[in-house]
Amino acid sequence: MRDSALRPNTSIKQGTEILKVLFIIMLVLNLLTEAMAATALIGGPEGISAAGKGEMWSMHYGFAVLAIASASLWIWPYRTNIKAVTAVLGVLTTFHAVLFVSLTLAGDQAAGMIIHAFLAALCVLLFTQRSRWCSD
Repeated sequence: MRDSALRPNTSIKQGTEILKVLFIIMLVLNLLTEAMAATALIGGPEGISAAGKGEMWSMHYGFAVLAIASASLWIWPYRTNIKAVTAVLGVLTTFHAVLFVSLTLAGDQAAGMIIHAFLAALCVLLFTQRSRWCSD
């Protein structure tokens, strides 16, 4: 009888731990994906090597992407603080969702579209469940 009374509490703890792990996975994927994108955009043909020629949108966007990648590092010490998690997940949800829409409209980068759709969906899930693993 006592074991059955403890099981619901155990499954709640497991669910909480799964959410924490998913949040860490999302942060790592965000960092890696956006750092690679920043490197490609900054180092690409319309990046730094095109300095002074105008039309350096790729390089400018690469630095903006680097800022999004850094969100994973800035949140790390505060990854259980609900206020910090809310802000970062809000920014990342918006970023990945609107980039998914942009890539879908362009229709020329299926891999990027899938990656950003997955990250946006994961961010929405984590945003709606953040109170389960976060504290004040």
